[in-house]
Amino acid sequence: MRLVISAVTWDRYLRSGMCQMELVPVADKYGCAGIEFRPYWRSPIEELYEIRDFLDEYELECTYAANECLLGAGEAGTRQALQGVENCLARAVRLGAKVLSIGVAVGVFDRSLLDAGWWRQAVGQLIAAAADKNILLTVENAPNPACGDAVLLRDIVAPFASPWFKVTFDTGNWLPAGGDPYQAVDILAGHIGYVHLKDMIIRPDGVVPAYPGGGDMDLQTVIAKLRQTGYQGLYALEFPGGGSPAAAVKASLKYLREEKVTA
Repeated sequence: MRLVISAVTWDRYLRSGMCQMELVPVADKYGCAGIEFRPYWRSPIEELYEIRDFLDEYELECTYAANECLLGAGEAGTRQALQGVENCLARAVRLGAKVLSIGVAVGVFDRSLLDAGWWRQAVGQLIAAAADKNILLTVENAPNPACGDAVLLRDIVAPFASPWFKVTFDTGNWLPAGGDPYQAVDILAGHIGYVHLKDMIIRPDGVVPAYPGGGDMDLQTVIAKLRQTGYQGLYALEFPGGGSPAAAVKASLKYLREEKVTA
């Protein structure tokens, strides 16, 4: 299992002046394969190239999880969203990222756009541009019913039948979306290109994200099912880190290694 740490775990600190470059030695310290960067840039033009050089020095890889999406409220909003994805792809190229993970939509969207010829052409061009740079483009299940539907995710990626366009499978997001992560693995088998490892604490009033082993999910079974489908890609430790991100990462690694899912 190749694990990467996610910048989102350090959200509190990155919003208070911490630079994402500081995560490079952290990933190395914990024996991870690299870092999932997020749009916390202070000076993108300078930071992206500096981080890429720093990653090479440590022999680490990276992914980029952006806030852009494939669909919007109508054609105009969707075209604007796709332009945002294109801009993020350019940043992923500068980083030397292996994966660019994006979302389905923000807010209301028109599902019928999936059948529009212009949308298919535009997304096809994005996939081709990503493939040309050896970047896997993935779309993530969100923690809500509209964008966290496994069938919808399959319907988005399957028609393109491209090895460069897959799903980001967030283990925890299925629960608040009203889905079942085990069923989602079956539905999306063969279409999963990246995994966000997140646990969930189940409470009477809903669910709360947690680090792997810190919640109520049986992540070992989810990981086992992913492996049974042939998945061999990256797993990002992607969860809120609160006041002690390093402690949460350490606890995650201890849990995963004790359960031998990293073997």
